[in-house]
Amino acid sequence: MARIYISKDSSGRIIVSFPYDPLLVWKMKTIEGHRWHPVEKHWSFPRSEDIFEKILKVFREENVHVDPNLRADLPKGSSRDAETKQDRSRVVPCSLEP
Repeated sequence: MARIYISKDSSGRIIVSFPYDPLLVWKMKTIEGHRWHPVEKHWSFPRSEDIFEKILKVFREENVHVDPNLRADLPKGSSRDAETKQDRSRVVPCSLEP
């Protein structure tokens, strides 16, 4: 199971990074608004609760680590269904700082 890190950059965009895996890349490309950053070797998305929820749903079977600062900064107001709430139970908060 891959370890996936979700955080934010200085502009507030959602950042997703993981070791290369063709299946994970395919999953990333199913999420609208994705952008690959070859130098940084990560994906980014516009900051929104809906995008965040889609990322969690796509990676529900993976080992996902979310920077707690990202959650605090997301716009509120999206609907959360029971499946998404269940997916969140698999998410582990983490800090990317050493």
